[in-house]
Amino acid sequence: MQRKNFLQSPVKHMKIDRALTVDSLIQQFRNAGSFGAGRLSTACDVYEQMLRDKKCTIFLALAGAVVPAGMRSIIADLVRKRFVDVIVSTGANMVHDAIEAIGGHHYKGNWFVDDYTLFKYHIFRIYDVFVPEEDYSKLDNVLVEIFDEIAKENRGKSLSSNEFSRELGKRLKDPDSILRAAYKADVPIFLPALRDSEFGYAYWLHASRNAFKSTLMVDAFKDVAQIIDICDRSPRNGMLVIGGGVPRNTVQSATLAAKKGMDYAVVITMDRPESGGLSGSTLRETVSWGKVKRKASKIMVIGDAMIIFPIIVASVLERVGENFKRVPYLARKKI
Repeated sequence: MQRKNFLQSPVKHMKIDRALTVDSLIQQFRNAGSFGAGRLSTACDVYEQMLRDKKCTIFLALAGAVVPAGMRSIIADLVRKRFVDVIVSTGANMVHDAIEAIGGHHYKGNWFVDDYTLFKYHIFRIYDVFVPEEDYSKLDNVLVEIFDEIAKENRGKSLSSNEFSRELGKRLKDPDSILRAAYKADVPIFLPALRDSEFGYAYWLHASRNAFKSTLMVDAFKDVAQIIDICDRSPRNGMLVIGGGVPRNTVQSATLAAKKGMDYAVVITMDRPESGGLSGSTLRETVSWGKVKRKASKIMVIGDAMIIFPIIVASVLERVGENFKRVPYLARKKI
């Protein structure tokens, strides 16, 4: 490298006018190319590449409380458009999807409200989102009945978390539900930490009522072969990661086991890498494991996913246009 190689692309200063669209703003970010704006513009480019690559399977990894905070419809729409092919999520996000599917709500609150006052009023707080306790109770009652039904139909058979999610989606009738949309679109939803959510407590109620006999059985290890098979059969794989933790690790480990490595990767997080956690680990670090290819199109965006992810989606939808139709590679192979 010579000195001149470092001085190739001058910063182009952003210009804002009244006719600005989301994607034209992202183009301004690209022109500047600096700090978080530059990373965000690159993330939009990488997601667009995934969508236009006809041989790429797109994984969406969801951690953090993005569904109760307001991202439910965005995710369900991406599923319906087949702009994501596989979801790997915390159990909690799908719990909150189910709460709304049966008529519950999440409410805008404040982080500084006295928590003991909320406790007395039976209101749960997720930072500045409020959830009434009775919505959880209502969900538990619905889930117990659903679990009884699933157990009866699958007597003696254990389900993967993906098969469990599908059974839920089949029974939830709300068209705005992520679980329902995934069932209708045949998009798998893996919940590798299923027990660590309200689903686990609802299972205990279901099992207690049935004296722990002939209960619903979910086998976490069944997920492993299923998700590795998806990676293995896909010529190329890409991931959109919100947060990190178990969902991110599940996706990355699957592509590692398939000896593929991700071809595309966008990670949105506010965590730091120094603690060694998966939510903050850099994409450079994943290269050392073989989870992401060295030459992959990849970017890590440091910021609030509730801001970053909708902007990425809006920008890329604007780019591909209303008439863009995507048939996932594995769906084409089935045909």
